[in-house]
Amino acid sequence: MQFRKTTFHTYLSKIVIIFFTACFGFVSTSGWTTTPRFDEGIDYKRLNKNHRYKKTKKIEVVEFFGLFCPHCRKFNPAITDWSKKAPENVVFMKLHVPFRELAHQRLYFTLKKMNLADKYINLLFREIQDNRLPLKNYLSIITWAEDNNINTNDFEENWNSDAVKSSMKEATLLMKTFEIRGVPQIIVDGEFLTSPAMAGSNKRLITLLDYLISLRTR
Repeated sequence: MQFRKTTFHTYLSKIVIIFFTACFGFVSTSGWTTTPRFDEGIDYKRLNKNHRYKKTKKIEVVEFFGLFCPHCRKFNPAITDWSKKAPENVVFMKLHVPFRELAHQRLYFTLKKMNLADKYINLLFREIQDNRLPLKNYLSIITWAEDNNINTNDFEENWNSDAVKSSMKEATLLMKTFEIRGVPQIIVDGEFLTSPAMAGSNKRLITLLDYLISLRTR
């Protein structure tokens, strides 16, 4: 009887081990199958154009956006966090498109030249989208700058600077080069175009950016 009891317990222990091994194997396999899969032509498209932006030493990630765009506003926290953790061989640029209001583009690049763009971008999203503050001409913009404790002399100097005008021209040229027709859209190293709409969500797009960068480093 003792022999039979021991044999039964041994047999039962083996069944338990096999059961848990199968369960953990299922979880592992299940986790593997949920790894994001990205498809060219759906999540992103390859740009088959030859241009100088493909030949830079570092990998350039360019976001085209607009202060008027609610989707850009929602995406901004995710792309900002990602850019702070990007590898050293990656350069991130945020370029305002000339859609709707050229004044918005000029305002953004003026603040960028003053190293104030990151500080005021969320406020500008709120002012333009929630408070319906037009900021369509210099008078309304300089008044806004003064109300927000920005040195108006420095602001005016940068507003009229060649550097700001050059940044506007460069952004507009890149937009035309990559045929940007909506925002937000992202170009990865002059090779790939994608957007939150293509990827399906802001979170998925962030993962996609890492994937596309890995393609450029292979």
